[in-house]
Amino acid sequence: MLLPPFDQAQPFFRGNLHGHSNHSDGKTSPEAVVESYAQLGYDFTCLSDHLWKDTRFAAETVLDNSSLDRQDFITIPSAELHCYGKAYDQDGIWHIVANGLPLDFAQARDGETVDAMIKRAMDAGAYVTIAHPEWYSMTYEEAQQVTHAHGIEIYNHSCVISSNRGSGIAIADALLNDGVRLSFTATDDSHFNPFDHGGGWVMVAAEELSAEAIVKALKAGRHYSSTGPNFHHLSLEDNTLIIGCSAVNSIIVSAEGHLARDLQGANLTYAEIDLSALKSSYFRVTIRDHAGRMAWSNPYFFDDLKETNDD
Repeated sequence: MLLPPFDQAQPFFRGNLHGHSNHSDGKTSPEAVVESYAQLGYDFTCLSDHLWKDTRFAAETVLDNSSLDRQDFITIPSAELHCYGKAYDQDGIWHIVANGLPLDFAQARDGETVDAMIKRAMDAGAYVTIAHPEWYSMTYEEAQQVTHAHGIEIYNHSCVISSNRGSGIAIADALLNDGVRLSFTATDDSHFNPFDHGGGWVMVAAEELSAEAIVKALKAGRHYSSTGPNFHHLSLEDNTLIIGCSAVNSIIVSAEGHLARDLQGANLTYAEIDLSALKSSYFRVTIRDHAGRMAWSNPYFFDDLKETNDD
């Protein structure tokens, strides 16, 4: 059984889901942001400028970048949403990324809670993710308030290089252990400070290069995340997980608690890993190359896979 996003013959598109321009607190214009990502070989980017009432760093509207779209590169209307109620943040606000928003989506209302804000964004059609949980010390109790989001950032490049707080794996695994279904994203959170773009991205399998198709695929979990390596194949044959990838030195299958299976070597491009003794409701795959760059599959829950296979 081929696993998503490899179970359908669809092209992959590379994109950044979290980034900023001078519409909010980014250093460069939307035009310059788009050109920078296009030159890096990306297919799309999301200028998720802050949508909030504090104009020191935020804008009051979702930015329309449609005039910057090309045949081979698109933008997706997005925003980083805020509302009050977050502990361990100097401004006391939540950071939630929403991709595929309508341009008239409004900033949080006075008194709006994070769960209500997320629901409003999802109802508006957006793919919604929990931003940089490590960067602002998200507690597990706080994470439990936002489990209805589609996904969570497990890598945030700007937070890695600026504060060494760019991982979301610990919170993600805690939620997975409790049975919460979340997809993973790797992002830049680029502001075009030096070297904060081109470090983390998603590879999305979609019907076509359009905002609607990309957002639809993200919601369906038809993507993987990377800082360098690529997955080429993921399938499950009985209890054997088959992995094809670009050359890496480490292939790791992580599951509940501390359970894991691993394969170490030089220039690994293929692995067969027996999962029969893995007493877990889910698994996820990480690959790491010789330079320490990684790629992550989305989590797979065995009951979801059985239901899909039965269909």
